[in-house]
Amino acid sequence: MSSAKSLLSLAIMVVSLLASLPALASGQAPAPLVSFGGRLLTDLGYHHLDAEQTANQRQTLTSAYASLAANSYLRATFTSPDRVAGGMVELGLNSKLGNAEAATLRYAYGWWRSGRFRLLAGQDESWLGGLTHAPKQFLGTSESGKLYLCQWGLLYSGRQPQARLEYHQESWAASLGLVQPLAELTPLQSGGVTTGSQALPATVDIHDHLPRLDLAFQFTLGGLWLGPGVGWVQHRLENAPGRDDNFTSWAAILPFKFTHGPLTLKGELHWAQNNDYEWSGNILSGLRGLPRSAIFLGPDGSISDTRQVGGFLAVEWKPTAQWEVTAGLGLERLTNDAWKDSAHYPQDSYTRRAVFLAIPRQVTPNFTIHPELGLYHYGDDVRTGRAFGDEWLAGVQFRWIF
Repeated sequence: MSSAKSLLSLAIMVVSLLASLPALASGQAPAPLVSFGGRLLTDLGYHHLDAEQTANQRQTLTSAYASLAANSYLRATFTSPDRVAGGMVELGLNSKLGNAEAATLRYAYGWWRSGRFRLLAGQDESWLGGLTHAPKQFLGTSESGKLYLCQWGLLYSGRQPQARLEYHQESWAASLGLVQPLAELTPLQSGGVTTGSQALPATVDIHDHLPRLDLAFQFTLGGLWLGPGVGWVQHRLENAPGRDDNFTSWAAILPFKFTHGPLTLKGELHWAQNNDYEWSGNILSGLRGLPRSAIFLGPDGSISDTRQVGGFLAVEWKPTAQWEVTAGLGLERLTNDAWKDSAHYPQDSYTRRAVFLAIPRQVTPNFTIHPELGLYHYGDDVRTGRAFGDEWLAGVQFRWIF
């Protein structure tokens, strides 16, 4: 019933917006320029889990599936007649097992431009952890939380409420963002906050003296694009259970994209601490219980930070206007001394890897068929030292973009 109400609300919103345009035109402000767009993505394929990844823990499973990918959307953009102000609202469309259709908010922001400056406020991706350089790994978004190698080599910011000031030159740009802290994950949501940790008591209040600070740049030199940036936030604990009453999340990301003729290289290196609270991209469900880059709370209330280092490299080759071949490899490594020293696990580090191959075929300017194979190696369980098992997804995504 709730999903039906969401879809009904979406239809009412669109109809109401169209009906209101004449009224807007007759008001004091000139009518905005309005455009609508959509992205309709459907996955059809097979999903394999090793025994360690299944509920039964004994037998491997390979299952057929079809789903509307969770990054499908309906979009409306608004621009003032003088083009100095505008905004965008984007609603995500999703379908999963159990009749779990849903329409959710993705973007909702406004912007104003003056000279070389641009001010944006609302829900948007940060420049730090954006998707300009994202690899074309598309299959499995709704089925298994797999998209763009997020958390498998790409550190994605997700979409959070923020205010951002940008400065643009012809070949470079800079931005400073003030972002809502803990927008992706909170310590209370993550239960024991990380593998082996004590649970954070419900009597603890988490507060922030400052919003998250994101400083990022973009440089363009011929076919080369670079987007380095750093982000930082400190969270404070009121009524902390031990001597530590704060913890810090930060990330430093160096993404790049290079295009020369039919060949494009994309990649990223990142270094981060406790970053799943801020730069997890809201797809942690796809990690299937793997260690998270989050704080470890010891029995004495002490806090130990989890560090994450990783990156990816992808290549795209377009021999013709219709055909493309792309492949990529991603890696993440997490470390926390407390896994050994406090939880007494056999390991204090953890590594996971992913590789994909896709051969997209552009049928029309608006329609693409995207066959893909993705392999995900979950590494060894820090708690036991035994293998976590592997996963693969194989199939095709039908992509309509308008």
